[in-house]
Amino acid sequence: MSNENTAPSLEDLSNNIINESSNTNTSSENIVFDTTNTINPPAVSENNSLPYKDLLDPIPISSNYQVSKEFIIFKNELESLNYNNLCVLKECKNNKRLLDIKYSDLNKKINYIQISVIVFSTLSGFLQSTKEYFNTSVPIVSVTGISISTYISLILSVSKYFKFDEKKEAIHNLREKYGNLHNKIEYRMDILGPFNNFKLWQERDPVEKMNEWNSVKHKLDEEYLSLVETKQALTTEFESIMDSKSRNKNYIKDKELVLYNRKQLVNTLKKHKNLETSIITQNIPTNFESSIMLPDDDLNNWDDPV
Repeated sequence: MSNENTAPSLEDLSNNIINESSNTNTSSENIVFDTTNTINPPAVSENNSLPYKDLLDPIPISSNYQVSKEFIIFKNELESLNYNNLCVLKECKNNKRLLDIKYSDLNKKINYIQISVIVFSTLSGFLQSTKEYFNTSVPIVSVTGISISTYISLILSVSKYFKFDEKKEAIHNLREKYGNLHNKIEYRMDILGPFNNFKLWQERDPVEKMNEWNSVKHKLDEEYLSLVETKQALTTEFESIMDSKSRNKNYIKDKELVLYNRKQLVNTLKKHKNLETSIITQNIPTNFESSIMLPDDDLNNWDDPV
């Protein structure tokens, strides 16, 4: 018992301290050695940007073009140009349609006058040539000839008084001018056609696309002023030819023609449907390679008619 309770000697304490110190140094060396294997920092490119810098962009360009300032300006300007073209085109088409109806009515009157003059003149010559062959009474032939001559003089005088030929020529020229204006507007719509496909902005620089659009828009803006001036001149001529009474009368005729055409179209579509049903039920092949193709059987146009 006395030996177990004996205090350790100075030599034993010194040896324990030395051993603990050596263990501490060994572990510290190991720790320093382990920490020298650090992770290499990411490489920096030539433009001093990190390889994962693109991940910092909120939205890639391909899907971010719709919120860009350039695209919003482009879209608003495109919608404005399309709207202006359609407004001018619609008004001009309505005016031209009324002119077509009035031209058709006026042409019928002139044709009636010209044909009646030709028929009665031929009849008068026929009676004069065959009066001896048929033993026709001279007074009858004379009265008939005088009546026909009087009618011809009267009808031609009335036609000249109402200026049917001058009005017909004026309406015809105005219709041609409206037709030229329609072609110019449709040409503008053909130019704007590819820009209506917004997918062309994908994977493209918005600034570059905006510069391309500005070059086209500048030309269209210059042409638009010329179109408005042409439309103003045509409207002035239209107002001088078509008064309010004629306009209302021809407008009613136009609606009646539209109604008649729609009825005819419905009847024609019914015939087509019955034919298609008959072809399906009878299992008839519809291969018509030997048939003659009409010019308008295969079309690939931009726009839908107004």
